[in-house]
Amino acid sequence: MKALPTISKPVVLPDSSVWFSAYAFGWGYRAFSIPAEVLREQLGAADTTRSQLALAFELGRKRISLSIEKCSSADAGERIALRTLDA
Repeated sequence: MKALPTISKPVVLPDSSVWFSAYAFGWGYRAFSIPAEVLREQLGAADTTRSQLALAFELGRKRISLSIEKCSSADAGERIALRTLDA
């Protein structure tokens, strides 16, 4: 069984998006962002407060890991925006 990517602690930005990085053997580090709408609609955040977005992120960590594993790599180290979390 292949190991899931290791995800850093999330940073909730003032615009309510969440930034984080992930590492996996074979592709190294990548940077990601998840808009607040995705956290609300797909991970159940009650609103866009920092605490709700961080909680939804933590509770959805496995689903996020499965989703980022399927992402294509970004060009030139750009942040990858996750618009959907399909696991």
